[in-house]
Amino acid sequence: MLQEDFYHRQNNNFRIWTFKEWLRGFLLGVFSLLLILGLAYALRSGSSLQFVHFLTQQSFPFESIILEGAPGFSQPERARVDLTRHQGLAAGMFLLTGVNISDPRTFFLSYFSYPPQGPVWLGWAYNPDDPEFEGPILEPIETQPPKESSGSSGLTPPAAASGKDILVGIYNTHNSENYAGDGGPDRLQGENADIVTVGETLKTALEKKGVGAVHDLTIHDDANFMKAYSESIKTAAKLLKDYPTIKLLLDVHRDGLPPGFSKSTVTVNGHKAAHILIVIGKKNPHWEKNEALAKTLMKIGEEKYPGLFDPNISYAADARYNQHLSDGGLLLEFGTQYNTLDEANRAAEALADVLAEWLN
Repeated sequence: MLQEDFYHRQNNNFRIWTFKEWLRGFLLGVFSLLLILGLAYALRSGSSLQFVHFLTQQSFPFESIILEGAPGFSQPERARVDLTRHQGLAAGMFLLTGVNISDPRTFFLSYFSYPPQGPVWLGWAYNPDDPEFEGPILEPIETQPPKESSGSSGLTPPAAASGKDILVGIYNTHNSENYAGDGGPDRLQGENADIVTVGETLKTALEKKGVGAVHDLTIHDDANFMKAYSESIKTAAKLLKDYPTIKLLLDVHRDGLPPGFSKSTVTVNGHKAAHILIVIGKKNPHWEKNEALAKTLMKIGEEKYPGLFDPNISYAADARYNQHLSDGGLLLEFGTQYNTLDEANRAAEALADVLAEWLN
């Protein structure tokens, strides 16, 4: 009798799974394997650091997640626990889908972009190495006069009468970027927004210092944000063709950060100015030359205006940002959407002083 009971219990413990149970087990195993492989890939490529940086910058309460469910923990700090759960939900969505609920751009980029940093469902489809999404990298095309969107006036007249005097070419891949530090929107889709004004300020400041500069106002991100670089490459190539003496080809941007970050400024001549971040795309075959130029400018800037440049260059492993067209090609981020236009303009005026010293 005892033996029969024993064998009966053993048979119940090791009964054959049903089809549904096998299917659930198989799907769970596949998901677990993908998760482990994806995390391993992310750790190896370094893209996981962006997610950790995202959490730490948001002051994410890791200890609350660890202590979730501990006896007596929830009741005394109910509001904090609820906030933690909301943060965990948002972070989980970012990790699993690549969608940052604070950044509407990720609603689209996560699903329609090829994820060089890892699987879409792990959240690295938003190209964390890239401050701005580059879109498909196309080979240089035959230069043609680019179409101008409404409100765009093409090239602004340079101070010098002859193209041989033009040393700095300026354009904006993302013309719609705006500054919300004064309460306005952070983007004006289809328009030349504040970031274009910053480009104009840089051009004017250079001309006052005797440096020939030209600024192209063609809008590149009106029809399709993700293909903006496929459009701006035409403008960049045309600038170099029309002004072969250009030494510096500058793509002027402002950075974008999720809500919760505070703006950063530096004091320039007694006034607040935005920091300048230099971005280098390593898909460019001669990126080391562009990097050397960036470091030289940063050194001059640190001597003249300490803190003007972000001390760390931002590198994008899978992008080139049109920098393959010129050894003097740089992408410059003038602050973030949290800065004001005045702060960005002051940074542009200070940069003009740095560029003039390098060119001279």
